Amino acid sequence: MRIITLKGLMGVLVLASIGLVVSACNTSKATVDTFAKFTSSTSPGAMFDADGYIKQSQKARLFAAVAFENLEQDIARGNGEYLTSLATLLKIPAGEQDEFRMLSQKQYPRLFASDRRTAESLLALLISKREDLRANGQQLE
Repeated sequence: MRIITLKGLMGVLVLASIGLVVSACNTSKATVDTFAKFTSSTSPGAMFDADGYIKQSQKARLFAAVAFENLEQDIARGNGEYLTSLATLLKIPAGEQDEFRMLSQKQYPRLFASDRRTAESLLALLISKREDLRANGQQLE
């Protein structure tokens, strides 16, 4: 019978922890590229207010850049915590968020077309489509 030492057990736990952390990160090249494009197109001074906090106008942009792949999955499903968080950051009233989620899902092919896979274009298209519907007094079908 083999006796497990405390040192051996700790080594196994450390390796298991590292494995879990690495697998849980879910960071891919697309996420890194999206975030890099976002940060390179925005000067640091434009993102922060005088107190060093992220400006309200920049929060949705930063969130979309960091959570781009998770947003893609939520938009494909038409629901999810990342999509709900984006709606909140865009200051969409709670009563209009279901419509926003449906609009997002309906626009999925355009939002994630290969030639426009950036957080910037995602937000621009979502906002413009929502404004078009509101300007025309239309509801999403």
